[in-house]
Amino acid sequence: MRRNIALITISLSLFACSYNKDAQNTEMSLFSASGDRIENLIKSTSDKPIFKDSLPYQIVKFYRETKRNTNPVDSSKYAYMRASYPKFGAVHKFLNNKISAIVSAEPWTGNKAYNIEKAAEFFFKEYFEFSKEIPDSPAGYSSDNDILVISQDTNLVVLRSESYIYTGGAHGLESIIYYNMDIKGSKELTLKDLLVDNYSNRLTNIAEEIFRKDEGLTASESLEHYFFENQIFTINENFAITHKGLLFTYNPYEIKSYAEGITDLLIPYSKIKELIKPNSFISKYVN
Repeated sequence: MRRNIALITISLSLFACSYNKDAQNTEMSLFSASGDRIENLIKSTSDKPIFKDSLPYQIVKFYRETKRNTNPVDSSKYAYMRASYPKFGAVHKFLNNKISAIVSAEPWTGNKAYNIEKAAEFFFKEYFEFSKEIPDSPAGYSSDNDILVISQDTNLVVLRSESYIYTGGAHGLESIIYYNMDIKGSKELTLKDLLVDNYSNRLTNIAEEIFRKDEGLTASESLEHYFFENQIFTINENFAITHKGLLFTYNPYEIKSYAEGITDLLIPYSKIKELIKPNSFISKYVN
């Protein structure tokens, strides 16, 4: 399921949202609120985090736009792509390549576009085709994507990709995708790297208990108002390793309507002690 989410959100993360200063400010506030909400969720159950080292990096900023119409009535009818992302030292080739792949995903497919400049070309091409098909549309296209380093800890770097896109329609779409990077092993970590074999059912049961409590639901109450298939609770693989637990995020339309927004689910390590692999990246967080 994680890859299905990633295909949608990575593709979307680079593309869209009609431009005006009010809209852009709204998007930035949304990103800020998302980050604050997640940080508060972690801090609410936390002691001091265990950060043993820190890799230096610089923030790269990217912005391209199509030619703007000088007619004030059509001032928002153009496309832009904006991104900011960390760049680590040259020795961390794997990490930099992963970040590059995220920010240079080809529009609507998720396929790598080789570089972010090429991704912008694809994006603008789609916008021009849209403009020809619907010349009376007052909206432009835009894309905002911020990749943040949310934590580092001994060979582990956790990234959060925050995006908001708009390509016409009633509203755009925000999303958050996490990447837990094993620096020494040059790989992106999955739940299988952290948890024992056959963990799925037990983890799902524990997660559902927490989810129901967070949502104010009883143990037997129907999930008919959520988008779970066959009204059966499931967890996705869009998670971040934190110092207090595994933080899962469901993006809009995944389990709730757009209006209900993003849903976070923090599973404390204390609840899944028996599921954690010895000597894994999260075993040190368990007392």
